[in-house]
Formats: sequence, C-alpha cells, structure tokens
Amino acid sequence: MEFYCEYYRSSVAYKAAISMPIILQNGRRVFGPRKIANAAIPTHRCELYVARIPSQLDELGFLVWLHRIGQVYEFRLMMNSCISSRGYAYIRFTKEREALAGLEMLKHLFINGERLQVSPSEGKNRLFLSCIPRHIPISLLEESLKLYFPKMHRFAACRPVKEEMQGIGQEKVLNRGFAFVEFADHEDALEAKKRFTPCRVRMWGADLKVQWAKPKEEKSRGSMAYRDFSTNNNVKDDCCRLRLYCLANNWSIPVILYGRSFRSRNLQYGGILIKNIFSGLHSIIIVEINVTSMSDIHLLLCELAVQMIERHSAIPPYSYIIRACSNTKAELVHLLEQNDDLYRANLEAKFFSFTAIRELLVALQLIAAHNSKIVLNMYKRAFLTHNPVATFCLDSNHPLGQFYAILPKFRNNPKLNNDFNDMEINLLLKVKEDVNTTDSVIEIKTINEISVKRAIFKAENLFLKSQKIPKIKHQHYVDIEALISKECYDTQQYINSNPVWIAGQTYQDAVYN
Repeated sequence: MEFYCEYYRSSVAYKAAISMPIILQNGRRVFGPRKIANAAIPTHRCELYVARIPSQLDELGFLVWLHRIGQVYEFRLMMNSCISSRGYAYIRFTKEREALAGLEMLKHLFINGERLQVSPSEGKNRLFLSCIPRHIPISLLEESLKLYFPKMHRFAACRPVKEEMQGIGQEKVLNRGFAFVEFADHEDALEAKKRFTPCRVRMWGADLKVQWAKPKEEKSRGSMAYRDFSTNNNVKDDCCRLRLYCLANNWSIPVILYGRSFRSRNLQYGGILIKNIFSGLHSIIIVEINVTSMSDIHLLLCELAVQMIERHSAIPPYSYIIRACSNTKAELVHLLEQNDDLYRANLEAKFFSFTAIRELLVALQLIAAHNSKIVLNMYKRAFLTHNPVATFCLDSNHPLGQFYAILPKFRNNPKLNNDFNDMEINLLLKVKEDVNTTDSVIEIKTINEISVKRAIFKAENLFLKSQKIPKIKHQHYVDIEALISKECYDTQQYINSNPVWIAGQTYQDAVYN
C-alpha cells in the first residue's frame, strides 16, 4: 500500500512525520519521543499495540498516515536487526481521544493485502513480587525495596486477613506474601525487571520472584473507555464498515447510484463505486435487486461492496454484476476486467433489463473518470437550488451525465464513532426511455483501452446478513417518484424541503467532521 504521495508531501501530517527524531537502541527503532513544551508525558492509555506488521514497512509513510489521525508522541518498532522488523510496534499518541480513533482506523487498514492486529497497550508499568516472608513488616518491606528499585513510583502491599492470623499470631504474619511495585512508565519498569535474572531478588534469606503484574481491571473509564471494533457487533452495519474502509485506506468517498426501477416486477437496479483517489484504480458493483423480501436495499449494496473488499483485502481489481435473489442470498453472475468484456459476456438473457445494467456501468465509469473533489462539490452545490428535487449535471454532452442528488443520510445511516468524516454520495440516475447506451460504452472503452483478457468465471452464491438487522419498515424503491414524494427517505430523515447546505469534505482532506 502506498501510504502517501505528492498529495501529502506538502501536508501538515508529512511535515510532522519527517520532523520526528529517530534513534536505534536495544533492538528497536524509535521515532520520537516528541518533546512538547509544558506538556505532560502521555499515559499508557494513549498507546496502542500493533502486531502483524509486514517485515518491509514504509515507516515514514506509515507515520504520515498516523498523523492524519492525531499527533504521534512516539513510535517504537521492534527490530531483529537494522533492516528487518519483528512484526510488532507500539504507537503512543499525545491524546487518549486520538488513540481511540487510531484503534478503530488501524483495524480497517490494509497493508500489502493484510490487516493489522491492534489492541490498546496494557501499560506494563507494575511488577508483582511474590514469595515474600510473611513476618516482614510492610514499612520495612517498602524501605528495603526502594534500595533495589530506586525509580519506584508507588508501592502497594496488603495486610493479612483475620483468617490468616488465627492460630499463628499477629507478630508472625505482617504481610500476605506479595507486593506490587509501580513505576512511572513502561521503560522504567522494563529496566528494573531486566536487572534481575532469572527474575529473582534475594532478600531475608528468601528468593523473591519478580513478574509482570496483570493490568488493573477498571469497571469504568468514563466516556473515553477503550472499545474493541474487531467484531461486527460493535460496528453498527456494513454501511459504517464501508465508509471506515474507504476512510482508513485513503480511498475516495463511496458513490452509490440508483438506476431504473420496475415496480411491476419488484425490481430495482443500483450500483456502487469504490475508487483509489491517488492511483485511479476503481471497482464498480452493479446489482439487480428483488425487493420483495428486502428491508433496506441501500444496506444491501454496502454489504456486497464490503464482501468484495474483504475478499481481495483491497479495492477489487474487477467490476461485478450481481443478482440479489432474496434477503439471504445473492448470485455473483459475472465479473468484468476493467469493464472491457461486457458485450461478450452474453448477459442479456440473464437479467430482466440489461439496458439498466449498461446505464449504471456507463454512468459510474463517467463519475470515476472525474476528480473526486469536483464530484463532491457538485453534489453539495446541487442542494443550494430551490428545485423540488436537487439535480446536477456532470457532463452535459453525455447522455448519462445527469443525476438527481439524494441526501447523504436519506436512510438514516448511523454516524461513525470518534466523530469521523462519514460523508457519502447518493445519486439517482436521470435517464430517458430512448437513450441508447451502446455508443457511450464504446466511448468509455476507448478512453480506458487496456489489454483484453477474457475472464473464465463461474457463477457464485453470496450469503447476505445485512437484511436481518432490525430496521423500520419503509419504501424499498429509489426512483424519481419516491424521491419527489420523499417515500425513499427514512421516517427520521423525512423533510419537506432540501437543506441549504450539506457539510462534508473528502476523506483525504478531513478524517474528522
């Protein structure tokens, strides 16, 4: 993965990354710590543990990516030698809020086709001492341990319980046989532990065992508690996951485009565009949806996009033609390599309206050919008009270059955590009954001329889960009739007039709203 390019070389994140001091010590490469005047050292709650890091990591590019989320205080990469990493690292941000955001974003980042393993740092700054003679007073124990651990920050030992003192006498039982020694940070604790090999301290004629203490279990950390986003239960739905994948991997805002609907046949056509804003690589997913048993076709499109992304651990190298048969099963009918074999696929007999599929393919190719910032600005500007339905024209000379703009939250999609930029572009294709898409497709093919490789493909079943999520029942179709009457909007997003402005920036310009 390319973490940065010329777009970021002039950015604040790039300048912050290259200004971090670099040292090589004790088998690790350390970027930082960054010295900030009159600022306290960030606690272990601001630190993340990252594993499954590729051996050849673009460290500068990774730091630039991290600085999109927040200011990195320190980045410690464990090394086998000067040139190869051990596959794990510690990242400490200056604020706990930034660590929470980094925890979620890193879980959705792909590096060389792999996902990282991320978790909050356990903050190992406490040592556990056992096998202590029980006749030693706690006050004497603390004073003696200060000689062995001069950087000791805090000491804790427990007095014996009454049951332990029965039949023995208080003068013989003055501690429970164990104690905790706490240091200011992990570095001091690690240094103290390394002094004793093999983890033993000889005191009062006994060998005291030195181990790492288990992390403290806190019942509540308030509103800034760490949350684990590795399971699907915490990520609300696939619409959120799709936006997180695009946000984390420097892809453009996903564009969801609805095409023709045939209510008499209970059919709706829709498509989705995923694009790398830097390389221009894009993937188009077009779906024929049988809405009879669907609860939300918008969520269905997002789920199919997420499945294709996770299958390739990146933007898929193909475009897909899919038929959603029911709320539990879809059929992957055909895949296209750069959309160059659409007419040789013989799909006319497999779909009710092959024309609707071609229209969506051409229109999404047209959107992909334009700069993502231009598309977003035109989308936002469309809502400034006082027309009953917001419209914008991407290309007046193109038969499929006109669209109706639909509100980003028209399905009442849940917001992303950590106040991430959750912008989404929703469009309805404006078509005429007499539009001939043959010439348009040929024109796009000429622009995207590549070597032709006929894919050998067999239809495949896809299993759906998104439609099982409880949701308020509403109209399924997204067409001009539903848009004018607002029937396609969620009941909580039903409005009588279009808003004056739609806030939002590209994912590259703003990680947060």
